[in-house]
Amino acid sequence: MVRFFNRERELSILDDLYGSSTSSLVVLYGRRRVGKTELAREFIRNKKSVYLFVETKSEELLLRDLEDSMERVLGIRPRLDSWDDFFSLIYKIQEKMVFVFDEFQNFSKVNSELFSKFQRYWDEGHRDSKHMFLVIGSYVGLMKKLFQGSREPLFGRATMLFNVKPFTFQDSFELLRSYSDISIEEAMKVYFILGGVPKYLLLAGEFGRSDAFRTFERLFLEPGMLLEEGKNILVLEFGSENKAYFSILEAIAIGKATSVEIASYTGIAPNTVSKYLHELFYEYEIIKREEPVIEAKERSGRYFLQDNFFRFWFAFIYRNYGAIEIDPEMGKELVWKDINTYFGKAFENIAEEFLISLNKKDVLPFKLMEIGRWWDKGEEIDIIAFNKATREALFCEVKWKDLTRWEAVQVMEKLKVKTLKVKGKWVAHYCLIAKSIEGKEEMGFLTFDLKDIERVFLK
Repeated sequence: MVRFFNRERELSILDDLYGSSTSSLVVLYGRRRVGKTELAREFIRNKKSVYLFVETKSEELLLRDLEDSMERVLGIRPRLDSWDDFFSLIYKIQEKMVFVFDEFQNFSKVNSELFSKFQRYWDEGHRDSKHMFLVIGSYVGLMKKLFQGSREPLFGRATMLFNVKPFTFQDSFELLRSYSDISIEEAMKVYFILGGVPKYLLLAGEFGRSDAFRTFERLFLEPGMLLEEGKNILVLEFGSENKAYFSILEAIAIGKATSVEIASYTGIAPNTVSKYLHELFYEYEIIKREEPVIEAKERSGRYFLQDNFFRFWFAFIYRNYGAIEIDPEMGKELVWKDINTYFGKAFENIAEEFLISLNKKDVLPFKLMEIGRWWDKGEEIDIIAFNKATREALFCEVKWKDLTRWEAVQVMEKLKVKTLKVKGKWVAHYCLIAKSIEGKEEMGFLTFDLKDIERVFLK
C-alpha cells in the first residue's frame, strides 16, 4: 500500500512556516478523505511533535490522551488536570515543538469555551514562543467560521488558512499507475468518477481493476464501499439543512447551471436558492461560480461542482439510489446510459490542466495568461486561453470521442464560426483535443489526443 504520495508543494509551505523563528498557528482544512491527516503526519515526521485526535468525548479523557502523546515526546508523563495545565506547560518549553489537533472543530462538542481559552493563551504566549500549532478540520464551513467569523474568539489568529485540495489528474494518474499498468483512458474514467481524492484513489488501486467500470462496480455496487459516501460526508457538513443543499447539488450535477434553472428544478424559492448557493460557494467551497472567460453579452454566472466525486455521486448515485439498492444491475444500466455525456464534460477539465502544463513547457504558440470556458446566447466554446498583452487567443474544442479526419475538420469549422462572436480582436489559434484524431499530424491546427496527454503527464 502507498503510505504517502506527492504533496511536495504543501510540505514545502509547511516547512517554510516551521522554519520561522516565531510561533505560528496554521489551519489545515478541506473535504474529508483528502489526506489532511496524512499530510500532517508526514510533516511532523522527525520533528518534536505532539498529536491529538479530538474525539467527541469528555475533556478528562482527551487530556489523558494528551498526556500519553506528550509522554512519548518529553520522556516524562505530565499531569494535565485542565487545559490551563497544558498551555502553562507548553509555553515553558523553550525547544520548538509542533502541536497537532486533528478534527479541531470537535472541541465545539466537547466544550465550546475551549476556543476562547485557546485564544487567550495564544494572545498571551505566542510572541515569546517558537511553537507551531497545526489545527486540522474536515467540516469546511465550521472551520472557516471558527477562524474567519468576526464574532469568533479565534478570528484573525491564524497565521495561515490552508485549503488542502484533491489531486490533479496528473497526480491521480501517477498514483493509480503505482498499483497497476492502467491505461490513460481508464485512469481518466476512474478520475471522472472518484476525482482526485487520495482515499478513493487508494481504494481503486487496492480493490478496483484496471477497467474503470469494474472499479465502479467494486466501489459502488458490491461491496459498495462508496455507495453512501456522499451522503455520509455532507449530512455531517450541512446538518438539518441537508435536504435543500442536496437538491441544489443534484440540480447542478445534472447541468442546471444558473440560479433560475436551479430554482425551477428544485422548486425552492429563488431568494432561498441564492442564499444556499452563496453558502455552498463561500462557506463550504463545494461549488464554483464562473463567468465567460472573455466578456460576453450574456452575463449570467454559471455554477459547477468543484469535486468530480460529488459531481458523479449526485448525478448518478443519489438520483438512482433506490434502483441501485433494489436491483444493482438496473442501477448500473441507469448509470451507463448517460455516462459518456458526463465523461465528455469532465474531460474538459483535464484538457484545461493539460494546456496549462504545455504552457509551462513553452510549447504553445504564445504564453497563455488566462484560461476558461466561454458562452454567450446559446453558443459555447469549451476552452479559450488568451494573452491580453499580445491579443492572441487559443480557441479549443474538447471531444471525448475517437474522431475521423472528416469529423475533426467539421468540429473545427464550427468552432471558427463561433469564435466570430467572441468580443474583441484576437490573433486566433485553433485547437482540438479528443481521445484520438485520425491524421492529426496533417491538420492545419493544433491537435492533441490521449497519447499526447500521457506523454506530457508522465514526464
